[in-house]
Amino acid sequence: MKGAAIVVAGGSGRRMGGRPPKQFLPLGGIPVLRHALGPFIDHPGIRSVVVVLPAAEAADPPGWLADLPVSVCAGGAERGDSVRAGLAAVPGDADRILVHDAARPLVPADVVDRVFRAAEEGGAIAALPVADTIQEVDAEGVIIATPDRSRLYRAQTPQGFPGLSLAEAYRRAAAEEVEATDDAAIYARFIGPVRIVAGDERSLKITGPEDLRIAELFLSGR
Repeated sequence: MKGAAIVVAGGSGRRMGGRPPKQFLPLGGIPVLRHALGPFIDHPGIRSVVVVLPAAEAADPPGWLADLPVSVCAGGAERGDSVRAGLAAVPGDADRILVHDAARPLVPADVVDRVFRAAEEGGAIAALPVADTIQEVDAEGVIIATPDRSRLYRAQTPQGFPGLSLAEAYRRAAAEEVEATDDAAIYARFIGPVRIVAGDERSLKITGPEDLRIAELFLSGR
C-alpha cells in the first residue's frame, strides 16, 4: 500500500479571530493541526502526508511542524485551489489519496482506516446520518418540502479516492469551469460513485470558539 493524505489547513479562520489561524490554536495544549495530522502519520498504509498551509505559514512553518514526517505546500484562495496544490505534491505512485480538513482535529484512527480501505474500490467519505428533521424553505422562509431524513447524511472528512483519480476530476472540473468546493462531489461528477462509511461525532469541525470548547470536552473524555 502506498497511500497518501492531504491535510488542508489553508484557511484564515476569520470566525476564530484570524490570528493565529485556527489550525495553530491550542487544543489540550497541542495545536489543532497537530491533532489532525496524528492519525494519518500513524496509519501503516499512508506513506506520504502533505500539509497545505496559507502562503505565509508555508514559507515559514512552525518548528514543531518541520520536525514531523510531512511535506508542506502553499494553498490557494479557495479550498479547491488548496486541494489542487496538495495533489500536485502527492507522489505519483500513490494507490489512494485521502483528503482531510485540519479543522476536524479529533478524527479517530478507525474512521481514517475505514475511509482508507473503502478508497481502494472507489470514492468514499466519512459521514453521519442526520438525526433531526430537515425542512426545505423558500426565499421567504416558508417550508416547501420535508426531505426523508433516512437518506440524508452529514458529510465529514477524510474523503478518499483511488490513485490520482481525484487529480483527474479536478483537471476536468477546471476545463469545464466547474467550481470545486467538495472533493466527493467533483469525483462523483467526473469519475464515479462515492459511498458512505461511518463517521464519528468526535470529528466535529471547528469553525467558532464554541466548537473549540466542545472539542476540549471530547478530548478530556467528558
